[in-house]
Amino acid sequence: MSATTTNNYKTTFILDLRESEDDSAKLLADLTEILASLGGTVTDSEDLGMREFARAADRRFTQGHSLEVYFEGPGTVPAQLQEKLRLDKRVNRIFVQSV
Repeated sequence: MSATTTNNYKTTFILDLRESEDDSAKLLADLTEILASLGGTVTDSEDLGMREFARAADRRFTQGHSLEVYFEGPGTVPAQLQEKLRLDKRVNRIFVQSV
């Protein structure tokens, strides 16, 4: 039995693809690769499409493409994922939940 415990997570990404040539499928492939490099494994994903924001902080950005990714991995993965994507202009927000 390994000493590392594996947790399950649901992560919702709000994407800003306005200035990117990439689509949500390309970004999902990139996220899967990043999670694998951190020791996580994607178990499921769902493309939720464009969604209006209830409250937009920026008048020019009132809706975003939502993507839900379910993955499992060590407890360190969520913080490492957020740090790795902090400078990625395609990712506007990341919400990680333990499930």
